[in-house]
Amino acid sequence: MREAVNKDLGKGIVTIPADPELIPRQSSQDSVGWISTDGQIELCKGRLLIGAEETTSGSVKGHGFGYTVNGTTIQFRKINTKIQYYNTTTSLWVNIVTGLTSSAEYTFSPYQSLAGTFVYATGIDGIYKICTANPGSFASMYDSTKNYKGYSMIAQSRMSMWNVKGSLTTHFLSYTDSAQDSTVYTSVSAEATTSLTGTLAFKAGDAKRTCFRLVATHTVSGEVFTDNYDGTLTGTLGNTGTINYCTGAYTFSIAGVGTVDYAWENSNVKGVTDFTFSGTRTALQGDVVRQDEGGDPILNIVYQEGSYYSVKSRSVYRLTIASTGLTFENILFRNSIGMPYWRSLVATNKGIVLMDTSKLDKPQLTILQKNLTDNLEPFVLANQFDFSDYTWDNCSMSTFGEFIVFSGRTSDSSINNKLFMYNLRRDTVDVLAYQAKTIAVDSGLIYVGDSFTDNVYEILSGFDDDGSTIENYWISNDERFETEKLKKVKKLRIKGLISRDQDLQVYVSYDNDAFQLVGTILGDGGYVDLDSTFEIGSQGIGSSMIGGETTSIDGSFYLAELKISTPKFRKRTIKFVAVGIGYVAINMIDDFNVKLFQQRIPSKYRVKQNVSVDGTLTDQ
Repeated sequence: MREAVNKDLGKGIVTIPADPELIPRQSSQDSVGWISTDGQIELCKGRLLIGAEETTSGSVKGHGFGYTVNGTTIQFRKINTKIQYYNTTTSLWVNIVTGLTSSAEYTFSPYQSLAGTFVYATGIDGIYKICTANPGSFASMYDSTKNYKGYSMIAQSRMSMWNVKGSLTTHFLSYTDSAQDSTVYTSVSAEATTSLTGTLAFKAGDAKRTCFRLVATHTVSGEVFTDNYDGTLTGTLGNTGTINYCTGAYTFSIAGVGTVDYAWENSNVKGVTDFTFSGTRTALQGDVVRQDEGGDPILNIVYQEGSYYSVKSRSVYRLTIASTGLTFENILFRNSIGMPYWRSLVATNKGIVLMDTSKLDKPQLTILQKNLTDNLEPFVLANQFDFSDYTWDNCSMSTFGEFIVFSGRTSDSSINNKLFMYNLRRDTVDVLAYQAKTIAVDSGLIYVGDSFTDNVYEILSGFDDDGSTIENYWISNDERFETEKLKKVKKLRIKGLISRDQDLQVYVSYDNDAFQLVGTILGDGGYVDLDSTFEIGSQGIGSSMIGGETTSIDGSFYLAELKISTPKFRKRTIKFVAVGIGYVAINMIDDFNVKLFQQRIPSKYRVKQNVSVDGTLTDQ
């Protein structure tokens, strides 16, 4: 045997079977910080702190996005006792709601109607309606006669709520928002405005009201100001104004009084925060749906394929509401499937993916997807990966491109200290050393809320871990070269792409001995084709871009040959560690000049045998 070439390395981590001799040559027995792509492995991208650093210990208790009428993204989080939004102009987090329960977790649900664009933040303290055009203001919507306190999501113009104290197995439904029924909006005509600044009168009637659709007229000039629905007003003579839809505060750039027409709503009246219904329930009203079998609480609710799926710790319910809105089918959909934590699932276009821990000793990444009869059936994903090596009690999950991204922890950690990336198309699993209590994705960017501090990070962005090197290593299979004969290798050739400031250390272990450094591939070494560069981080490298940032770096092709001196060995294992800041990918490992010897066990295992039948005589 002269050569053993290993290409197409991107098969991910394989831990089933547990013996590294039995896993595919293109896979890894253990890896952190490397991502498998088509034909290669590449060092994962970095992490960037969003906003000022929070130095106190804790964790992010909620994280989500809202959108203005023109599509601008507003980022929200809940930390400690506060709900905050991120001000992109100042690069600071700004308090919105304070005085909340410090340990309470929150959901953030974006919603848009004729009355504006909103985010509803809900948890055990209440319901907080935030107009995204004025993210620093809110209306507290909790009313014990109208709604509840718990987690929520909005689908089909109605809010679902669960995790309500005293009713943990109940799915609460709000009114179907009557946004198309303008009778739920109250119109105001010719209300007087004061010069330059003032506050509309609607708010004095009820703090839960929000306004929209303003048209103001300046009395002296006749200039008409129209609402842009983003908190700004544009005048016909070039003047401007602002409006806070939540508080009713307005400004004009021209002095003088005038009048204003507008409308206001209270979403506790036939809106998404009105959960009431009459004795004879009508089609658009709220409802209370009991899902009690098994007694395990509802952990999350997702809307998929025309039905609501309530996922519990040991079962799944399905609620399907008829088109009339008057009747529904509420059934125990699946037994012996469930998840450990309310964030441990995500809805995708292929089905509902969750970390199934209904069998405590055998957690499995599972998808509920359509079968031939259009019913959702559970299918196990990533059979090659042993998820029982990790703990999932605070697992959070989201989608990112063709990946399912989810968090977990090792047995020696009390917080989530690993991030997992499962590629649905390629059926591969990779592990990153990022802590994540929450995971949120928007506009091709992925963010995590930290498990140990109150910080939010953008991840898979740039080429450093917030200024430091990225924690990483990649360990190959235990390679026997398909023979039990002893062997020696004279040269190790490695090929891929690398940036100038990156260095790649290469270690080898023989027959379970400790890893020994055998060489370092330098980003500016003579074996790097620096005259020919590629833009790394652009769509031009690989089949897709992993990470959504526009930051790029120049990388070059390399083909390095390491001369090595090996003992006679039965198997060898390679480990790669990137030690610089920059990009590196590996797409070939070539064991060159492999020499075979007799079929014997390695010298370290050779001992004289006990040859006495009765076991009394040794080393004969």
